[in-house]
Amino acid sequence: MSKNLASKAVSGLKWSSAGTIANAVMQIGYTSVMARLLAPEAFGLVALAGVLLRFGYYFANLGLNQAIVQKEELTTDNIRAAFTSSALLGLAFTILTWLLAPFAIMIFDMPDVVPIVRVMTLVFLLGGLSATATSLLQRNMRFKELSIVETLSYVVAYLGVGVLLAYLDFGVWSLVYASLAQSALVAIGAYAMARHSVLPVLSWSSYKPLFAYGSKMSLISFLEFIYSDLATLLIGRVLGAYRLGIYNRAFMLVNLPMYNLTRTVSRVVFPSFSQLQSETEKLAKVYLSSTTLLAALIIPVCLGIMVAAPEIVYVVLGDQWLESIPVLQVLSLAIPLSFITMFAGIVCDAKAVLNWKIVITVTLIVVISALFFLLRQYGLIGFGFALLISEFVRIGMYQTLMKKILHLSYWKQLRIYLPGLMNGAVVAIVVYLISTLLRNLELPHLAILVAQMATGGVVFLVMVLLFPHSVLKEQLHLILSKVGVQDNPTSYYGKMLLKYRKTLVKETESVS
Repeated sequence: MSKNLASKAVSGLKWSSAGTIANAVMQIGYTSVMARLLAPEAFGLVALAGVLLRFGYYFANLGLNQAIVQKEELTTDNIRAAFTSSALLGLAFTILTWLLAPFAIMIFDMPDVVPIVRVMTLVFLLGGLSATATSLLQRNMRFKELSIVETLSYVVAYLGVGVLLAYLDFGVWSLVYASLAQSALVAIGAYAMARHSVLPVLSWSSYKPLFAYGSKMSLISFLEFIYSDLATLLIGRVLGAYRLGIYNRAFMLVNLPMYNLTRTVSRVVFPSFSQLQSETEKLAKVYLSSTTLLAALIIPVCLGIMVAAPEIVYVVLGDQWLESIPVLQVLSLAIPLSFITMFAGIVCDAKAVLNWKIVITVTLIVVISALFFLLRQYGLIGFGFALLISEFVRIGMYQTLMKKILHLSYWKQLRIYLPGLMNGAVVAIVVYLISTLLRNLELPHLAILVAQMATGGVVFLVMVLLFPHSVLKEQLHLILSKVGVQDNPTSYYGKMLLKYRKTLVKETESVS
């Protein structure tokens, strides 16, 4: 990876991380407040409506977002074609979904979901208007502007509109209007930053390369949507809105922080990988490095969430959500596995190896459907374990594919998980011991949660900075060299990083 590309990637990570952290903190507060103002049924209804809308989203966009980022040579006519297509498809699916909304009753037997779907269908139009601008910002790695837009829109829409309307007893509609408000604000803000042409273009040659790639991406995204939301569909159908609300909140407690962490990285990595699509050896090295660092981060976090699940539910959601504790613990094992394979999927996207990705996703849908059927008698816990098993299947299939397209042996791929597994085990054991002690003392749940977070954070930093696994040492040394630490050691932090990098080099050489 060139220094210029690496510099842009690091800058993008900084701003995306800053925006993600800000949004994550606000989302925790928002979730905590709304969980106390609204009943579980409200979240269940919005979750069902969201599934139906995501069903149409992948066809309403046709993968044009990814096509804009992935295309090596992008012309002004391509941009005009992308905006024209996105806007018209957004309008068409807004109208179509509004007309078809009553059929939701046939699927879920819940009449209350119909008006919610009809109002929320405006997200298609708003998304179509903003898709090209946000994609251009990502392609050009203008993550500073994108982070500002997303953070400000979240503050106004969710912490302003959403909480206020919930307080005024708007019920489920407070969730609906907050979502629409954010989509509208993102559309306005993104276009103000990107300022692309909105004039339509009639030449098919401008549309063809975008649709050739985007249509396959759209199909893959749709299949991944079916796989990821199959639990929501089946739980809503079999167990009802209340149990779905319990599952949805447990899922969000672990999925939301992981999504925020990985979304920050994935938005930067996809354009970076796309620029390396023709350099397989370099792409393989970056893939191994990225996956090592991601696994080293999210596995300890998720294992910590598993141990601290009772306190997280008590503090964030409240006493009425205690049924979600065992579900959260199972999902804390399953969800990190899905995010670990994220970079393998991005490699497929960047190199346009899309047919194999379709095969993998279809296979996973079949596997998880069978597991849901076999484990349905165990209720929500059974659904959680079905997801866990299917994620192991996903890892195995993607490793086989990475061996084929990046020429990486199974051992090279498996060893990159070792730092995360070892650090995660240490974090989980120490947090468990602290939790047991504090629970026996019958301290307030908030005090225990703060102690768990502080302990987990300190143990994680000690393991990463003072006792890093040999695989992690290699990747940390590589990352610091790419950032250019050795070129500008004048600042205090630069000197510290340079000293740390030299320590890594000595330790790596002594091991070898």
